[in-house]
Amino acid sequence: MVRVLVVAAGGGGDAISGSVVGRALEGVDVVGVMGFSWDRLMLDPDPGPRVAGDFEGLVEPAPGVFEIVAGAVLRNGGLATLPGLVSVLPDRLLLLDPVGGAVGLGRQIGAAARGFGAQEIVVVDVGGDVLATGREAGLRTPLADSLALAAAIGTGLTVRLLVAGVGLDGELTDAELGERLSAHSGVIRMVLEATNFERLYPLFEWHPSEANGLLAAAAGGVRGKVETRQGRTWVELTDASAAVHEVDSGLVFEGSLAAHLAGTRSLDEAEEVVRRYRGTTEIDFERKRFSDLASEPSVEPTTESLVEIDRYVERAREAGIDYLTIRRVAELVRAKDPATGAQLRKMLARKRPERYVPPLYRVRGP
Repeated sequence: MVRVLVVAAGGGGDAISGSVVGRALEGVDVVGVMGFSWDRLMLDPDPGPRVAGDFEGLVEPAPGVFEIVAGAVLRNGGLATLPGLVSVLPDRLLLLDPVGGAVGLGRQIGAAARGFGAQEIVVVDVGGDVLATGREAGLRTPLADSLALAAAIGTGLTVRLLVAGVGLDGELTDAELGERLSAHSGVIRMVLEATNFERLYPLFEWHPSEANGLLAAAAGGVRGKVETRQGRTWVELTDASAAVHEVDSGLVFEGSLAAHLAGTRSLDEAEEVVRRYRGTTEIDFERKRFSDLASEPSVEPTTESLVEIDRYVERAREAGIDYLTIRRVAELVRAKDPATGAQLRKMLARKRPERYVPPLYRVRGP
């Protein structure tokens, strides 16, 4: 058995799929999962990822390596989802702290690998934006994935790169993803099933991650067209959505933003690199969104909220949509913080149980 450290390349929810994929790999022993604490503004009001200093209650099992434990909390009063995963996931959760750019992240990953006796790094990306060159029109969130890959490569250890749920983040086109998978020697390593997420489905009663929720839904057999955040993106859940592809990490690195981020020594520097290629970063988007949200307070859900949702569902059905993500439903009725979001979920479970199937809301009849 090869001892591996899993690096979840995207936002806070990728630790869920990183653990699932790592556990499903043959011939490996997962010693831990490293992930970013980067949650939606509806949970954590500060734009961008959290760093170790933003937390109270972290544990340092090795110098420069910070472990997430159940009692860890954010000092800003926001909600970090990683501590909520500790009691459910079977792996130790370690923080990817991007304050030192790709160089600093590489030191953390290397220290964790040494401290836990890992022989290889397994980078797991959900959706496939790690395959992006940086020039794609639909690319929105390349920073975390590219930083994680650059950091992992920088350790000098063997790096395996797996992409789960290709296309589920709705960023690269099918044509772009197909071309990258072919160019980077992509092979299907596994197809996830409901049993892989068996103990984890209850997480999506509260966890807002869309891409990871969609992967879990696809593994559970859900098929159809799903409308996601802000109504601007939809994805199609098919038999292929639960597949996990392994690609050549070196080839991906050489042709992606990760190669340009490899020498960065701060998060600000990493952002500047991404701006040169994209004009903006996902943190810039969150900064603007934070400003917008300040003038759009959350609304406590009521029976009128249900009427509004029902009307939208009718229009979505006519447009050929089969499901909305729960996050999309929350946006519709302006349930924008943890309290109003929790109230909305309880109301949907009570008043619309035939449609409320977390992480999705059924548009068409059951």
